Amino acid sequence: MRVSGWVSVLVLGLAVALPAAAGKLYKWVDEKGNVHFSDKVPPEAAKLAREEKNQDGVTVKQVARAKTQEELAAEAAQRVKDEEARKLAEAQAQADRALMLSYTTEDDLLHARDQELGVIDANMATAKLTIASQEKNLSDLLAHAADFERNKKPVPQQVTDSIAQVRSQIEIQQKTLKEREDSKEAVRKDYDAKLLRWRELSAKNSKDAAAAQ
Repeated sequence: MRVSGWVSVLVLGLAVALPAAAGKLYKWVDEKGNVHFSDKVPPEAAKLAREEKNQDGVTVKQVARAKTQEELAAEAAQRVKDEEARKLAEAQAQADRALMLSYTTEDDLLHARDQELGVIDANMATAKLTIASQEKNLSDLLAHAADFERNKKPVPQQVTDSIAQVRSQIEIQQKTLKEREDSKEAVRKDYDAKLLRWRELSAKNSKDAAAAQ
C-alpha cells in the first residue's frame, strides 16, 4: 500500500476544510494501493474496506470490504459443517447421559447384554425346531412323490405344490435364522462399544469429582 508522509496532515486538513454539516470523512484504499479521502463513498469504492472519521480526523467506524462469492460460499459451507458437528456433539451428549443413567455398574450393562442375547438365542432355538419339523415334512412329501414315480404314476399337483411350499418355508426360516445370528453379533459389538464408553465416562467422572474436592 502506498501512503505518503503527508497523509495525516491531509486528513486533518480535509476534516477542517469540509463543511461542518458534513461531519464525516471516509478513507479507503483502492485495488492499486492508493489512499483516498472523501466526504462521500463513490460507487466503485462501495465494496472496499474503509474507515469513517469524525471532524477531528479520528476513526469512529471501520467497514470491512465486501466478501467475494467464493468467500461467502466457503462461509456457508463452514456453517453447515459447524451445525452438523454441533448436532453430533449434542446427540453424543444425550447418548452419554442415557448410558450413565441406564447402567450404574459394569455388571448392570453386561446383564442387559446377556438378557438381550438370551432372547435372540430362544428365538433361534424355536426357528431351528421349526426347520427340523419342516424338513421332516418335506422328507415325507418327497417319499410320497417317489412312490407315485415308482408306480409309473404322475405325482399329483397337490403333492408337488406342498413340496414347493414346504421348501419355501424352510428357506424363509433359514434366512430368519441367519438374520438372528447376525443380530447376535451386532448386539455384542453394540454392548462392547457401550462398555468402552461407560468406562471412559466413569473414569472422567471420577477424575472430575477428585478435582472438585
